[in-house]
Amino acid sequence: MKKFILWAIAVALFHAPVWAAGLVKQSIDTTDAMATLENFDRGFYTPQVLHIKPSGTKPIEKPWSKLLHLRAEISEFSSRAWMGIDTTGGKKDTTWGKSQDLTEDALNVLQQTFDNIRKNNAHVIVRICYDPWYNGRSNVTPEHEWVLKHVKQLAPVLSKNTDVIVALEMGMHGAYGEMHSDTSITYDRVAEAVNLMLRNTPPELKILTRTGNYSAKVLGFDNWGVDFYIDGEKFAEIAKAKGDTMFRVGMFNDGYLGTQYDYGTWGADCKTSICREEGVAWLEKYSINTPYGGEALTTASGYQVINTPEFLAYEGFRTHTSYLNIQWNNNLIDSWKKTPFKQKDFDYDPARVDSLTGFKYINDHLGYRFVLRESWLSDTVGDDHVLRAKIRVQNVGFGNLTRKMKASLYVHGMANFGPLDTIAALNINKSLDSVDFMKVHSRKIEIKGADTVMTFDGNNEISFDVNLGAHEDWEGIRLDAYLKICSEKNPEDCIHFANDFSPMDSAYGLENIHLGDFVMDSRVKTSAIPRMLPSSAVQKRNAPFVQRERHNAIIRDGVKRYRINGATLK
Repeated sequence: MKKFILWAIAVALFHAPVWAAGLVKQSIDTTDAMATLENFDRGFYTPQVLHIKPSGTKPIEKPWSKLLHLRAEISEFSSRAWMGIDTTGGKKDTTWGKSQDLTEDALNVLQQTFDNIRKNNAHVIVRICYDPWYNGRSNVTPEHEWVLKHVKQLAPVLSKNTDVIVALEMGMHGAYGEMHSDTSITYDRVAEAVNLMLRNTPPELKILTRTGNYSAKVLGFDNWGVDFYIDGEKFAEIAKAKGDTMFRVGMFNDGYLGTQYDYGTWGADCKTSICREEGVAWLEKYSINTPYGGEALTTASGYQVINTPEFLAYEGFRTHTSYLNIQWNNNLIDSWKKTPFKQKDFDYDPARVDSLTGFKYINDHLGYRFVLRESWLSDTVGDDHVLRAKIRVQNVGFGNLTRKMKASLYVHGMANFGPLDTIAALNINKSLDSVDFMKVHSRKIEIKGADTVMTFDGNNEISFDVNLGAHEDWEGIRLDAYLKICSEKNPEDCIHFANDFSPMDSAYGLENIHLGDFVMDSRVKTSAIPRMLPSSAVQKRNAPFVQRERHNAIIRDGVKRYRINGATLK
């Protein structure tokens, strides 16, 4: 009988999850500190115009903000774009551009501008068009063959700078590069130019058109009023044929929330155009890692008012809205700054702060926003040198991470060495190749007629094992583990989490999120045996939080899950 019991215990341990035994829940602050984070690949942007000439153009030396909307215009390379016009009765000539190849000097200016953006640890949304100084002039787009030539010439520069480019708003056509106010624009021409750019740039470059109709044409839809329905057979056929391109093509919206149709962005006749619900459903599924944003507007007279923080607190999660213009519409932005946010959303409870404005709520939730909710670590790393971890990260932002980032584990400790009892720092960095934060998704909302259900609340579980190697001098030393998510090309470009930082943790950089601590003890054969914790190590700040599951609100404290009425769940 004793042998059978021992055998049963061994089998149970062997088949149990690696984290089920020997992992200790860490004492961390699990709440969102409600701070505005310095993650500059999302948020409110500042526009800046760059007029590129055939020669003599000065690049942008310092971007006006950490998230720049670069409005690079190449009007001098279009014979249809007029630079200046005679308004003095014939005393000076009207001046025009010239349809020609982009010069090496012009391309170098664009590259130097990207280099300077990188030096300032900033990011950029790029739009390129032929509208002189972005003044809204009509019929400025050159002959179609010149547009295609310029696309091929621009593609290598854009491809080289995907680490700082959040997205390419594929202007190239019309006033402001918004694909309107130009008689030469057709859906076929826009689609040909965009597909040429797609073929000549890497998958990392996300490409956006001005409306859902244009994006539908780019993807191969002709009768989009009928076929652009994500649950339809035609959509499934095209999605299968396009593959990953379906997740690379999105749209920008410079009529955002101005009417229920976003000033014509969405159609009113769903038989001939893509209406709001069909478009939002497409963005929700296929722009999951593709930026979406633009310019929010005041409401046109006689139309439904939807430009409220509360409406964005619903639809923003579905469209994965990640950026907006801080300057336009300034009247609407000012009203958001003056208006209190009227509903509770996760930790963003107006009762927690004296004045939670609608602007702050939107600003803090554009794009992704990661909160470390739970952390479980090996209590002791034994002679196998393996640190095991299980963490829960909740993405409470509207959107998701839109670019590949490198996850790594940083271990730090202090120890006394040598006969003089010298204090030395212990540091190690290990890459976490299996951890991809592009998959740490935000909430999912399901629409079934009039019923709206949140089917996923952004809680993502991540497990990883790390071999720290042999370190004899680390025996018995308390070691702190930190998670770091940074760009491979720019180690200073790192993601900030929304948790509050203790003074000690912040000393190691706000881009490091503290996972907890452990010790090394080579006398232990595996890293699955917990050590006795002193009373001071008992978790004090690991507060319960609400996890929503469909219609139910579940209270989770890291050990058990409860219904609101106190009933324990498995």
